[in-house]
Amino acid sequence: MTSIENLGGMALILAICGLLFVEELGVPLPFAPGDIVLAIAGIAVAGGRVNPVLMVGLTLVAIIVGATLGREITALLGWDRLMKVARPLHAEKPLERAAQLLRRGGWRTVFTARLLPGLRVYTTQMAGVTGVPRSTFVGGLVPSAVVYVGGFVGLGAAFGRPILALIHASQHQVLLAVLAVAAAIALVLLIRIGLRRTLLSLESGGWTGPWQLRLDSLGIMVLPLCLGINFAGHALAVGLKLPLFLDSTGTILGGVLAGPWVGGSLGVLSNLLASNTFDPIAASYAIVSFAVGFTAGLSRYLNWQRRASGWILLWVVCVGVSALLSTPINFLVNSGQSGVGFGDSIYASLSTRLPHAVAAFIGELAVDVPDKLVAVASALWIAQALSRQPPASEAVDLDLREPFTFVFRSPRWGRRILVGVACFAFSWLVVPGLLLLGYLVELSRRVRDGQPEVPRWDHRWRKIKDGFAVTILFVLWSLPGIVISAIGAILVDPSIELRLGPVGDVLSAVGNVWQVMVLVIQMPVWAQYLQGGFRAALSVRAIVHRLRVNPSLTVVVAALTLILLVVGVLGLIAIVIGVVVSLTYMSFVWAHLAGIYARLTDPAPRQVQAA
Repeated sequence: MTSIENLGGMALILAICGLLFVEELGVPLPFAPGDIVLAIAGIAVAGGRVNPVLMVGLTLVAIIVGATLGREITALLGWDRLMKVARPLHAEKPLERAAQLLRRGGWRTVFTARLLPGLRVYTTQMAGVTGVPRSTFVGGLVPSAVVYVGGFVGLGAAFGRPILALIHASQHQVLLAVLAVAAAIALVLLIRIGLRRTLLSLESGGWTGPWQLRLDSLGIMVLPLCLGINFAGHALAVGLKLPLFLDSTGTILGGVLAGPWVGGSLGVLSNLLASNTFDPIAASYAIVSFAVGFTAGLSRYLNWQRRASGWILLWVVCVGVSALLSTPINFLVNSGQSGVGFGDSIYASLSTRLPHAVAAFIGELAVDVPDKLVAVASALWIAQALSRQPPASEAVDLDLREPFTFVFRSPRWGRRILVGVACFAFSWLVVPGLLLLGYLVELSRRVRDGQPEVPRWDHRWRKIKDGFAVTILFVLWSLPGIVISAIGAILVDPSIELRLGPVGDVLSAVGNVWQVMVLVIQMPVWAQYLQGGFRAALSVRAIVHRLRVNPSLTVVVAALTLILLVVGVLGLIAIVIGVVVSLTYMSFVWAHLAGIYARLTDPAPRQVQAA
């Protein structure tokens, strides 16, 4: 901007005229639109750097000659060829608008269209394509050019002196501010363009959006394989104090094989397993693992796993996602350290010279770069081998919008959810809590049977009975883990541990793993109770059958259970009543998901009957 003071002479006039002439020919100039160029001409006139008569006269000539030549060029192209040129530039709609205006006929239409924002150049092109006579076109072009040039040059001249005075007073500060704003705008536009292209590529690859889940089934042994790879790798890294995490290979593998939600869910469950065994703070990084798995799942729609450049892109993106999300968590749980000696030493050495956030990010990045290289390369190599196998079962479509919105489409939903809130608030009295659990069982049954709405609060004793039965069920399923963990807690006593070794730690870990397993089979147990009652929900064979229908579905709904719990607890941001309301609503969402799961995994006779 400070260079405006030095603009002047015939060089400036020719430069402005050249830009206007090129734009009128139909060449897009997003960095120098005609409006801004004419305003700059007005500012130069206000500063006394150019002859105003020459400036106005030559700009008029440039616009009229350029537009006339542009009309002749487009007349040779024809409509079909023009659309082929316009399509990559996203100019079809403006051209169609200009065509509609011109078909109304007369020089007045040319005059009006040439003055409308966004249609000036397109009017010229459409005049050539639609065959508007030259005399008619020039009759509208000349007066519109006079108004156009006079308006914007006059605007620049009117405000030019205050602008130049402001520039002179603030000097380079204004330049820096303008450059910063321009850089920010350019960055936003580049990100927007990149996101738009990526979304188009994802949609063309078959992605239906974050709420519409397409769960490709993995084999019943592939999911334990993914969890086992994460668990064993991370345990090895922690035990040997390696400069890596080694906890995301299975997460990336699951995402590449079965999609974003499966990959993210595997990441969450892996962190939960590690947190309950050998790495207590691993659960804090569950959001990082979910993001890495989700990213890997999206890459399958872009076919990155099929080409070398895609492997590199996935590695770079996973590194960026992991480092950006892990750094603030490092500050929350570990004073900025990543827990890996190599990265922590880098953070310690840089924190004295750089801001702590930057030093922590670099330390995390130093670990993530080699770690994700190993994870991505290993996962994609295994995925190539497994992709040759036929799918274990058919894919499942799951629309997540339905569980979150069905409540508000139900009759008298406000009153019914308020009763649920009251039951939740007084669940410490036992009976209201059992009533709410039984109500959720009824809700799941209705969804399973194709009636997705909030039921009435009738048949209360039957609901209390269902709630009591479900409570006993999950106590029975959790009991082995509780007993094993209790024995482990006794055996970690120093006097006993000296004789038996680390048996107590092993039993505690086994008990915690059992509780994670109960979380995974929670939906199958619930679905079995809906179908056959108490005894059916204790049938290991029937539960394994539901797991085999689509293992990816079971893993995703298990992770969604945790996510719904976290979202519900976020009501703590408000007051206690906010927690009660949010957790009650999330329990309704969970019950709806349970009903969908039951319908999708029920044996064939019920599916036929429901159809």
